[in-house]
Amino acid sequence: MQITSMLSAGYLEPMQNISRVQKLNDAEKESDQSKQLKEQEILAEEQALKAKLGDSAQVHTVYHYTMGTDGKRYITGASVTMKGSEEDLNRVGGGIASKDMESQRQEASDALREQSEKTERNQTVIKAEADKRKAESKEDKADYEKEAQVRELKQIQNEVIAHEAAHQAAAGEFGGGVSYTYTKGPDGQNYITGGEVPIRMKEGSTPEETLRNMQKVQAAANAPADPSGQDRKVAAKAAAIAMKARAEMSKEDEHTETVAKGTPIFESSKENQLQPDADKNGVTSVIAAMREMEIQSLVPAA
Repeated sequence: MQITSMLSAGYLEPMQNISRVQKLNDAEKESDQSKQLKEQEILAEEQALKAKLGDSAQVHTVYHYTMGTDGKRYITGASVTMKGSEEDLNRVGGGIASKDMESQRQEASDALREQSEKTERNQTVIKAEADKRKAESKEDKADYEKEAQVRELKQIQNEVIAHEAAHQAAAGEFGGGVSYTYTKGPDGQNYITGGEVPIRMKEGSTPEETLRNMQKVQAAANAPADPSGQDRKVAAKAAAIAMKARAEMSKEDEHTETVAKGTPIFESSKENQLQPDADKNGVTSVIAAMREMEIQSLVPAA
């Protein structure tokens, strides 16, 4: 007898197949009398099972039939489903209910373990996807920061070039060639981030020329829209030299004015110079000679 069972609503629900009475082999030709005896045995065994279970158990039987040579169907097998307490079912099945319950517990445990492993695998997959998205997000952020740095370096480069070009244009003959400093960007390219144009502090041969030169230097130093600290230092130095030149020019103007306000200087001219005349002599010639001597010796005339 082969028995299979299940647990339902707190009760063990085994299914018992009465397999000791096997199906007739179609190849064998049993007599109708033999089929009838088989049927009686199956029915008797069914009744015995019901008697062992007692009134509290439920029994449901499904019969299997074989057609006899007389055209009558004979019961040649049966499947019995029993529902009841574990004690009743064990009494009938010789402890099969407890074994079946243990089997079900094992199956349930296996199912839980499988579900846990499946959940763990799913969590691993989810974590891997999350890590992947996080890594991609970091890469995107890094790429964005890299692009931002490159844009900033390009902006600085344009500003430096314009700054030094303004110095050169205003400096003219007082300016030298521009030199740049470079910074390597995150893209591997070198970008101009600094520069300078040398400006000569050339003083002139006169205060006026020095003043013009320093005004040119000041204009060159202040040419960019945003002069640097060094630019302002150069402009201040040129302003100091220009101030000194103005002071020297002021002194020269004062000296010229003082001479003009002093004792008049008389210069002899051809009109005032009386040359001796061969046709004139006597008092007239003497007076003329004395007049010339008075003028030359700056002696006021009488």
